[in-house]
Amino acid sequence: MIAEVILKVAGFEKEDYPYRPRPSCAGPERCLRSLCYWAQGYKRKKPSDRFYAVMDDSSWHEELTLDFLRKSSFKVHSEQMVVECGTVVRQETPFIIKGKIDGILTDLLGVDRLLEHKAINHFTFQKYSEEGAPLDYLTQVALYFVGLSKVQPEIREGILLIKNKNTSQYLEFLINYDVPSDMLRVLEVVRSDGMRREGAEFSGLYVQAMDRFREVEKHRSRKTLPPRQYDPGDWRCSYCGFEEVCNSSYEEEFASFSKGAELMEVEGLAKEHIRLTALKKETEESLGGVNDQIKKTMKTLGVKQSRSNGYLISLSLQKRQSIDKSLIPHEILKDVQKETLVEVLSVRSGGNSRIH
Repeated sequence: MIAEVILKVAGFEKEDYPYRPRPSCAGPERCLRSLCYWAQGYKRKKPSDRFYAVMDDSSWHEELTLDFLRKSSFKVHSEQMVVECGTVVRQETPFIIKGKIDGILTDLLGVDRLLEHKAINHFTFQKYSEEGAPLDYLTQVALYFVGLSKVQPEIREGILLIKNKNTSQYLEFLINYDVPSDMLRVLEVVRSDGMRREGAEFSGLYVQAMDRFREVEKHRSRKTLPPRQYDPGDWRCSYCGFEEVCNSSYEEEFASFSKGAELMEVEGLAKEHIRLTALKKETEESLGGVNDQIKKTMKTLGVKQSRSNGYLISLSLQKRQSIDKSLIPHEILKDVQKETLVEVLSVRSGGNSRIH
C-alpha cells in the first residue's frame, strides 16, 4: 500500500542545483569530467527517488550518532557552522568556497577536535577497515581545517567518523592537519570492535583540490572537457548523471585514435601481460584438471564429504537459475537491456604483434 509511495515522496520536488566549488566535491576520486559537464550546464539525468532516500538516510545516521555523543562525556557544538575554505574563480568572478562542518567535539580535558561524519555501505566500510583511506573525505576535512584556522586556529586535530549503515559499526580516523604545510596525518584508525591499525600521511590535498577547481573553471570558459578519469563501464559511471552524454561522444573519440604507433612506454607492460596471461591459462587448466579428478574420485566412492589429514573436502549439488532470452518478448528485453561501452585490451606477441 505504501511501499510504492515512500520513495516517490523522497524524490518529490527535488531540483538540481547549479555547480559551485564546494568541499564535498573537492576530492581526487570525484570525476573531473563530470564536474566540467556540471559547470558548463549540461543536462544530466535526474537521480532516482531512491537516491534521494539514501542521501536523507545518511543525514539521519549523522543525527543519531550526534545524539549518542551528546549523552556521553563529550560535548558536541558548532554543528553546521559555516567556514570559508578559500577563494577561486567561478564564471570569471572571485568565489568564496564555503562549507558546513558537522561539528566540533570537546573532550573532558577541553580539547576541541573537528568532527566529520559519514555513513557508507558495508563493503566500502570493510575496505577502509582493512586498508587505505577515503581520499575524498580526507580532502573535504582538509578544506574544513583551512576554514576553521581563520576562526579557531588552535584546532589541529579532527575525527573522521564513518558509520557502517548495514551493521552500525563505526570506523574512526584520528587526524592531525597542518595548514601551512598542507600535511594531513591519519594518526590511527580505530573500529568500534577494538580493531586498530596505523594511518598514513597525505601531502597537498588542499592544493590539489584548489587546482581541480581552477581546472574546472578553465574548461568551462573554453567549453572543453578534460581527459576521461575513468574508463567507460566503470562502476562510478553508472551512478553519474552525465553518463549518457559522456558516452555519446566516445565512439567518435575512440575512432580518432591512431593505429600502428610505436609505444616504448608499454613494451615492458605488454611483455608482462603475455606472461601473466599464459600463467593464468596454465593455472586454470591445472585447477580444472584437479577439480575433475577430485569429483570423479568422490563420486566413484559414493562420498560427498571427506576429511583427510586436516583437509575438509565436500561435494554439493546446487541449483542455479539462468534466463533464456529467446523466451522473453523483444519489447520487454529491449526495455531491460542496457548498452554499455567497454574497452577491451588485446596483446599478442610475434612479428605482427599489435596492441589494441
